[in-house]
Amino acid sequence: MSACDISIVTPVFNSTQWIDLCVRSVRHALQGQSYEHIVVDGGSTDGTLEYLKQQQDIRLILGPDKGMYDALNKGMATARGRILGHLNADEQYDRAGLTQALRKLDQTGADAVFGPTIMLDGQLNFLYLFNQITIPRPIDADWHMPVQTCSFLFRRQIWERCPYPSEYRVVGDHVWFRRQMKLGLNLVSIRRPIGIFTWHQDDIAKRLGSHGENALADVNRKTVRMRAAKLFFRLRKLASAACLSPFSLSYEITTDQQTGVKRSIPLPRLGL
Repeated sequence: MSACDISIVTPVFNSTQWIDLCVRSVRHALQGQSYEHIVVDGGSTDGTLEYLKQQQDIRLILGPDKGMYDALNKGMATARGRILGHLNADEQYDRAGLTQALRKLDQTGADAVFGPTIMLDGQLNFLYLFNQITIPRPIDADWHMPVQTCSFLFRRQIWERCPYPSEYRVVGDHVWFRRQMKLGLNLVSIRRPIGIFTWHQDDIAKRLGSHGENALADVNRKTVRMRAAKLFFRLRKLASAACLSPFSLSYEITTDQQTGVKRSIPLPRLGL
């Protein structure tokens, strides 16, 4: 198998409502680039698998698996790209944001790049902009998750040195990011949104309910050191203008009817 520049890995299980939007979004966002879209199906029975088998431009890996993070590890172990991305079945990419992020990664030689995330409801209506642009320190991952996975791209050696912790079902991405920060992660950010996240009743956290997982079980967030770190991060967030809404927000969304629909939101609301 020949190498490519970018590998996007999507874990999926029974997601007929969303998987077509995700596949078409990746196809649109990376059109003209050397990429592969790897979809790891954990044993879908709702028609998802039949749909995936009809898509000639994806690499399909079949389950069973031990959950989302085990599926991600399976996909990334076979990935041929020098840059990797994790995009869930109910998420999308903004083409311009993804292009800018990949360019920033190449220009800087950084380990990873992240940016803001567009939050939508289950009908794909705009909710708010999660304006994550402030570069975190390792301690900042000890009190919150500083990036959204759909707006985070990284070099394959980052995953190779530390795969995802497959014993988790929901919070493994935060645990993984904390471990990566402790190992040393050269991060850069962009101000344009990269990923599009959908809040809906079927997402994995809601399906699993009170899952009891805690990415910060070993951390006492009430210590003076932790409180000082949180305050310092918030001051840096203010200094980087991450708390200021842009005058307008433009992005592309894939819907049931059309791929790459252009939308514009004046003075978008920011999420906390």
